[in-house]
Amino acid sequence: MALTTPGMAKETAGEGRFMRRVVVIIALASVAGTALGAALGAAFAFTIGPPGTSGYVIQIVSWAIFMHLLIGMWAGYLLLADRSGREVRNSGHVTLTVRCANIDARALAERLRKLGATSVEISDGAAAPG
Repeated sequence: MALTTPGMAKETAGEGRFMRRVVVIIALASVAGTALGAALGAAFAFTIGPPGTSGYVIQIVSWAIFMHLLIGMWAGYLLLADRSGREVRNSGHVTLTVRCANIDARALAERLRKLGATSVEISDGAAAPG
């Protein structure tokens, strides 16, 4: 199946910049979360944590891993949930060309209409139901 749209290279370049930005921000947030978790784990380890070196290490590492994951996921969620950025835009109508070698064109056209396509044209000359 081949999918093409006009200006696809321009659109994918914008998506690449956005994804690069998301990865960098999530990585930096995760590093900050790790440091925060290690500090929190140290505070717990030396105040209410289990005694002994292994107890301190387990407490610090556990909190560092927990905060690393928590802060990284929050950062990713906030970035991906934000719809005000220039990367997320509603461009209106999109033209999509689909070429299928082994799928019945009529069934595909009907399925696309059920999924919300407003205009479906079959280029091999067969009339789409409709």
